Amino acid sequence: MAHGKTPLSYKPISVGLILLVFALLMSIVGLHKVPLEYYHSGTLGPGNYTIGNDSFENGYLVYNRTLVLTSSNASIIAGEADSPARPMNLTSNVTLNPNDRPFLEVLSGNVSYTYKARAWKYPYSTLAIPAFILMVVGTVLVFVGYVRLNSMRR
Repeated sequence: MAHGKTPLSYKPISVGLILLVFALLMSIVGLHKVPLEYYHSGTLGPGNYTIGNDSFENGYLVYNRTLVLTSSNASIIAGEADSPARPMNLTSNVTLNPNDRPFLEVLSGNVSYTYKARAWKYPYSTLAIPAFILMVVGTVLVFVGYVRLNSMRR
């Protein structure tokens, strides 16, 4: 009776393969990414400043930061979290590409700045958990179905 069944016509195997296809589609959709950008500019007088938006910087995977500093005559100390600060005398434009949120200490003069941070947002990343569960259930169904089908053929 079971001799005529093909693996795809056996219910546990076909349901398991369908679950695996759904898991694959869900994981592909979960990889969809959307670029985001934070932009801020202004003028800074003497004092200590941390540039950027805390919720943006910590909420997304930031892949590119650009800080452009402009002044005719200013003395500053620029740095970021994991690198040593460096003193500079600004007489024109300086472009920095920090790896972390930059901080500035303006010692004298005024500094105009433009800060851009670009990041990726993965809006469907929550599909990874159900896709993983479907993948595990689908794999178990295919394996158990295949074992049972082979035992019924003997």
